[in-house]
Amino acid sequence: MSGAGILIGALVPVPGLAQPPEMIDPSVHWAYATFFGTGWYKINDENSAYVMRVAPRRVFGDARFDQSGNREVAYTLRAPITVGVAEFDFGDISALIDSGNLKIASAGLSLDADIPLTSRFSIRPLAQASYGTVINDSDHAWSYATEIKSRYRFQSGQLDWAILADLGYVGYNADEGDSDDFVFAAAGAEFAYPLGWLSSQQSQTMLYWHVSFIDFVDEVRVRSEFDKFDSVANYWQAGAAIGKRDGPICIGFLKFDRLGLAYNYSATGELRGVKLIFRSLYEF
Repeated sequence: MSGAGILIGALVPVPGLAQPPEMIDPSVHWAYATFFGTGWYKINDENSAYVMRVAPRRVFGDARFDQSGNREVAYTLRAPITVGVAEFDFGDISALIDSGNLKIASAGLSLDADIPLTSRFSIRPLAQASYGTVINDSDHAWSYATEIKSRYRFQSGQLDWAILADLGYVGYNADEGDSDDFVFAAAGAEFAYPLGWLSSQQSQTMLYWHVSFIDFVDEVRVRSEFDKFDSVANYWQAGAAIGKRDGPICIGFLKFDRLGLAYNYSATGELRGVKLIFRSLYEF
């Protein structure tokens, strides 16, 4: 997605979004909203919170090998802005900007590099830092993340396949001295299939599917009730989306690589939810 894309979702691993600031537990800090966001999540049917994330980006270069065999790297600079609200109602959009509904806000910068190692295999390291606050409260924090993704692409019949892997480190440092972090690893696959009945001579429509498994090296504790905590050790994600092979989907001034939904489920921590999909898992 180029320009600005709006991601709307609900986030359980950041309980401070749905509860008063005094109920924020340091083991699951609201500063993790940027990492967990872009979906609707619940644990034990108790907690939910909604996140809107705008991430304008600028891409420099193209990841490829030129005609002489020289490697070219693509750099992407993003400015993610995240706003968390206590309630989200499609029938009352104006309530989103109500000061009593806003819970958190953060802004930051991220930079990643798409590096082709062969014609099929590439890696993508990223570094990100954000600064945020709980609205109408003195709780502020720096959050940070570093990841490296990899992708191996190949074709099988009409299917375009990609085998994906991801390793990352995420953490935060609060102004009041509190800090926390975790390491995660992920593996998955995605494929694209051309939809002839939705395509034209000028544009080919693709159906994208993916499945991935995300594992937390240290279990992430989340508040499922006021006095009860559960642990999320890992979760699965499966999703589908529609997109164009050679260009973005344009809706007004917004541009999306693809549009779709994914379902998240964790048997270990009863985490589940629906997530909006706007791009490949290889993208950030």
